[in-house]
Amino acid sequence: MRIPFDLGFVFHPTASDEDNADVLRILLEALVAMNIIYRRGIGSGAPSLYRSGVTYGRTKVWDSIPDLYARRYGDCKSLTAARVAELRMAGQHARPVFRFQHNPQTKQKDFHILVQRGAEFEDPSRELGMEAWHRANKVWCFPR
Repeated sequence: MRIPFDLGFVFHPTASDEDNADVLRILLEALVAMNIIYRRGIGSGAPSLYRSGVTYGRTKVWDSIPDLYARRYGDCKSLTAARVAELRMAGQHARPVFRFQHNPQTKQKDFHILVQRGAEFEDPSRELGMEAWHRANKVWCFPR
């Protein structure tokens, strides 16, 4: 089922950083929660993200685990939400976090989403080929 959201007040050049951050945090936590529901039910036998065969590829959709695995690729929002759900199901503390940075190609802010585990950060997108994808497609890559 597709449930599109119209969020015209955020994620555009004049939107406030605070509103962007609040909405992004809510959307990420919702996707993580849905992934946990999937993993504790029908998806209990699904492989871990890093064993799934999924690679990095940019998308405009927010894929839950079954859709991400069926597509076989996803970007930072879907990859991080899948990984955070997996870690939480294993009893580990993890949360999605993000950074905004100016994109010189679009002249707008882009965001990149990571997994935070205590004081450490994990980047599923980089683990699954983000830098190579961006080089091959000649698209700006969020710097380290």
